[in-house]
Amino acid sequence: MGRSRSVVFFLSYFLYFFTFWMVLAYLPLLFKSYNFSDQQIGFAIGLNSLSSILLVLPFGVFSDYFSPKRTLSLGAICYSGYFLLLIFLTDFYSLCFVLILGGIGASAIRVILMSLYLKLIDHTGRGKKVAFLHMGGYLGFGLGPLVGGYIYETYGAGLLIQGALVLSWAIVLLTLLVQDPPPVVFSFKDYKRDVKKPDALFLMAVVFVLGTHFGTEQTSISLLMKDVIGLNKKEIGIVFFALGAWMAFLVPFAGILMDKRHRVFLLLLLGLLISSCFQVVTAFTNTFFSLLIVRMIHTVGDTLAILESDVLTGHFFPAARLGGNSGVIFCVRTSAIFIFAAFSGWLNHLWGYKMPFLINGIMVFAFSLTALLYRRSAVQLRVK
Repeated sequence: MGRSRSVVFFLSYFLYFFTFWMVLAYLPLLFKSYNFSDQQIGFAIGLNSLSSILLVLPFGVFSDYFSPKRTLSLGAICYSGYFLLLIFLTDFYSLCFVLILGGIGASAIRVILMSLYLKLIDHTGRGKKVAFLHMGGYLGFGLGPLVGGYIYETYGAGLLIQGALVLSWAIVLLTLLVQDPPPVVFSFKDYKRDVKKPDALFLMAVVFVLGTHFGTEQTSISLLMKDVIGLNKKEIGIVFFALGAWMAFLVPFAGILMDKRHRVFLLLLLGLLISSCFQVVTAFTNTFFSLLIVRMIHTVGDTLAILESDVLTGHFFPAARLGGNSGVIFCVRTSAIFIFAAFSGWLNHLWGYKMPFLINGIMVFAFSLTALLYRRSAVQLRVK
């Protein structure tokens, strides 16, 4: 794939994460201003993820069978419609519908853009090439909330969402420039055979656990920063920016490390161990700087885990069917996000915004340590 086409993917991924987190980081605060309860906020944020399950798998299969480029453009249009409706609707049930639309559009962009990129790049230095795309995502993750916090604090939520709407139109235009690979012959049996492989099943289990901590954070991190630590919206934006810039700095090194390592799942599980430990410590932070330092160490683990989960998806599944199989992986992850976003909303109501980080961190730590020991013993048995 040529450099100019790689730049199109980079910009698309950057703008997607920029607009997604520019708005999502402040949705809990916006919904709080609408007098939604903590349970309603948790359910609504989780619904944004759960809704992607409705169509992301058909979108992925459709992109393999028909046209990834056209399917990607359709997802981008749905994503743009989500921001348009957010401007006008404020009641809970209408916003639930809007979040369903946004989840469908966002998941289509996330899954198809990555699967199409994995189809087009070769296997040589794949870790570094996927890291390049992730760098765009992390810069968007960092800059989106920073800009969003400034706009929200200074001009209000209306201009924040309008800005995201305009940038989402740019994503639609960029999708028209991506390369469209040839379609494949469709067969459900092939997809079924792909996902039944032991390594693929293990990857899905790990991705589910990874998704639980995203659900916890999407519901609770902004509320923890605002109501417990006492940060304003600009300071919340600075935290997100620092984390995004830090992850963008780390990910090329993670990509190089991934290309050199030989043990499958090692960096993914080590990343989960690191992030789970500092998920727990997050609950004990009480100042801007203590939160920032803890979350920076936490995101070292996130960077390793997220990057290797995408690299392994391209490794375990055939390139021709990456759209549908990436959809399966994404469905597993978003199911976990919904479950823990809703669960975190319930915990927030009963015990406050620290409790979800404690429970989720302990759970992820126990799983990742057990899985790491299991993989180590399995490798030793194969060697013997």
